[in-house]
Amino acid sequence: MKKLLTTAAIVAGLAATPALAQAEAAADTAAPEATTAEAPAVAPAKEAAAEAAAPISDAELDQFAIAATKVNEIAQDATLTAEQKQAAMVEAVNGSGLDATKFNEIATKSQSDEALKDRLAEAFARRPAPAASPEAAEASEEQAGG
Repeated sequence: MKKLLTTAAIVAGLAATPALAQAEAAADTAAPEATTAEAPAVAPAKEAAAEAAAPISDAELDQFAIAATKVNEIAQDATLTAEQKQAAMVEAVNGSGLDATKFNEIATKSQSDEALKDRLAEAFARRPAPAASPEAAEASEEQAGG
């Protein structure tokens, strides 16, 4: 699971890059008058404090488990280019119902918060086992003598 979380954290950082660029571009076009040095510095600090105080729900941990599993599968796919992997990972995170910021927050906090790490392990355990491919099912039956 540690490898999965490490992969997820690295990928989440990559996934956040386009989102940050889009957010910056939107901020540049939406509020051109906000060019003072104080305004941009204060807003991110307040947002970070609010995020740090917000508890992470079990539903978010379940969404993280889904996204992290998909992200890990994508990271291991040797048939995809780095660009294709990044796009697929962003899609996997967004498709889970989490945004890249929340995904990153969970991945980062789980590295140092033992209680969160335990809750996250439970979320991964709640995930259904992946469906076996028809080939794997046949091989399993053959090994069992069926």
